[in-house]
Amino acid sequence: MDGLERGIGDVFAAFEGWLVSTGATDSVLRLAWAVLSVLWLGHVAVSTRPGREPDLVGAFARLLLAGGLLSGIGGLTRVILLGFETFRSAGAAVLNGLIGQTWIQFVQDTLVPQFGQMLRVSSAWFAYPWAIAVLAGGIGLGVVLFALGTAVYLAILFFAHLTLLLAIFLAPLAIALLAAPSTQRWTARWAMIVVRVGLVVFCVRVVHAAALYLAVIVPFREVAGALPTDPQAGGGLLGLGSLLWRLTVLLFLMLVGTGIGVYAMLRVERLVGQFVEGASFGDAVFAGPMWARGQIAAAYSRAAGRAPAANVVAAAGIPVDRRAGDSSGSGGAQEATVLRGHRRPWQ
Repeated sequence: MDGLERGIGDVFAAFEGWLVSTGATDSVLRLAWAVLSVLWLGHVAVSTRPGREPDLVGAFARLLLAGGLLSGIGGLTRVILLGFETFRSAGAAVLNGLIGQTWIQFVQDTLVPQFGQMLRVSSAWFAYPWAIAVLAGGIGLGVVLFALGTAVYLAILFFAHLTLLLAIFLAPLAIALLAAPSTQRWTARWAMIVVRVGLVVFCVRVVHAAALYLAVIVPFREVAGALPTDPQAGGGLLGLGSLLWRLTVLLFLMLVGTGIGVYAMLRVERLVGQFVEGASFGDAVFAGPMWARGQIAAAYSRAAGRAPAANVVAAAGIPVDRRAGDSSGSGGAQEATVLRGHRRPWQ
């Protein structure tokens, strides 16, 4: 199983290396810069359109945010991969915590001796053809159940790696689409997919660890603990009936544990979707940078609103209160040049 997981990782590592070697990654990065330029210029043109309040500060803040992230796209990719690896290693940590050691050590030190004990005790079955058939059928059914759970787990892990590879490949375009408000929703969707993939891998690894514990470790411990240590105790019809019952219990527990694991792994994506759903979650991922952009734009707007009044007062060379007082008093020559209309009785 560990070999298959490493094989999946090797496949996508080779595919990622092929994308880099063929220049596809550099092409997407250049395309992202072109998309960023076009979208930003279009956003500036729309913001400065007559009859509409200009939003040049917000436009330049978007350019700074998208350009900075696009320039450091390598660091962003490493952060995504680090988070993915952290989530993926969580399942192994849970399984090691359940059994108190690594899975390989448990198989070598506990599982193999327990299985050998079961074979030694059931050696009396070899005198009966039907007993051999039952034993072989039980072992085959257990292998099929274990293979079914492992296949579901590896399939989900495979598609998670594929989704992550596509997300990393399209990361430059996703960042470039931050340049305009009309396209930033796609970036939010991309961020939501990245977070969702990490959570799916985390939950699947935890569920797989729990399924191994319930479908393999617990049944073998229960059955091996109840088996007699003396191989001669399994002889006779009574001994064969007892061993058959133990085998039935083992297969029942394996079936229940495997069913729980398969059902839970198939429901993982829906479970994660209840917490991470829609582009609104992706908006929350970029809430910090977008909030900073809004604060910069608001501060610049307030400073620009106070600048004209301060410049007029400074050009006159008089304080504001004195200017107001002069305007309220007798205006002298100014009042003499103003034509005052005669007030009518009804006004």
